[in-house]
Amino acid sequence: MMKEPRYSKSLLYKISGNGLRQPSYLFGTMHLICAGSFEIAQKIRRTLGRCTAYYMEVDLGSTNEVNTMQQQEVSDQCIADELTAEEKIILDHLLMEQLHLSLEDAQHLPVMEIVNQMAAKAIRCDDVIVAELELLKIAVDNGLRTAGMETALEQLEIAKQVFNGKEILLQLQMSDDHDELFEKMTNAYHQENLKELAALVTHKRFMSERAYDTLVVKRNQRWAEMIPEIIRAESIFIAVGAGHLPGNQGLLQLLTEQGFSVNPVYK
Repeated sequence: MMKEPRYSKSLLYKISGNGLRQPSYLFGTMHLICAGSFEIAQKIRRTLGRCTAYYMEVDLGSTNEVNTMQQQEVSDQCIADELTAEEKIILDHLLMEQLHLSLEDAQHLPVMEIVNQMAAKAIRCDDVIVAELELLKIAVDNGLRTAGMETALEQLEIAKQVFNGKEILLQLQMSDDHDELFEKMTNAYHQENLKELAALVTHKRFMSERAYDTLVVKRNQRWAEMIPEIIRAESIFIAVGAGHLPGNQGLLQLLTEQGFSVNPVYK
């Protein structure tokens, strides 16, 4: 196996070599972040200005994709289906205590709505920024084409696979840990310490091994197959969650193994 790329103090990486006529860039984001602590570095603005297209996990510049995410339907799978009677009582209590929802109410909500409410609770600030949307504004101002690594329907299906009743119960039981982890993640993100960020994202208190495999590893593998084709003809700026970048199954490593030079951009 090739040496793992350096990623200690950068969230932005230049992809070059391997027959490319022009470089492309991979940037790790925090999807949700407090507005008061959010800032887009000048190196990000400059790099976006050099590219011709902006890729997100889902194309938030597409009205159809955004509408699909907003009009998501309730899953056919009941989140309580795989739970024991005791687990249902605990889940009902935790939903009410933390999200002011009964288990019966939660059954009538899309899975992502419940997940988003749990995430908002962990962030602990009133004004929340979606990083990809802020980058989208700059991309549009610069005339960049927008696209997604996956469709909204694909992303919603992944969420349904991951966030069953047991996973939601686990997340709610660890909510106090999530508050602490999120604060540490925010600090690591601002320091561009991808190594520390990776350790937090993969922490067993953050999500189950099954969830991590579906949400991170399998998607990384699919994206690593897509990226060589989309960067072949033009310079692309790709923004995905920072947890997708590091590690042996991270995008930095997977692209390096395909023969690309993947190097941090510091300024």
